[in-house]
Amino acid sequence: MKHILITGSTDGIGKLLALRLAKEGHFVAIHGRSDAKLSATLKEIKQQSNNENVIGFLADFSDLNAVKKMAEEVAEKMSV
Repeated sequence: MKHILITGSTDGIGKLLALRLAKEGHFVAIHGRSDAKLSATLKEIKQQSNNENVIGFLADFSDLNAVKKMAEEVAEKMSV
């Protein structure tokens, strides 16, 4: 099992990739900048993949403080 972080994964190709990797049994972290979209995507991926090892990170990459905070959360939650 790999630990994988996909940024911009609440729709499009990123979302499809996150779903595929979750279906393969990997620990998947998705990123989004909208709390509502991130929550909905997390729920959807967990249900469709039957994998509870899916977590989310919320950050707007245009805000450097938000990027720093997310980096700290990633380091904390994805340490292997």
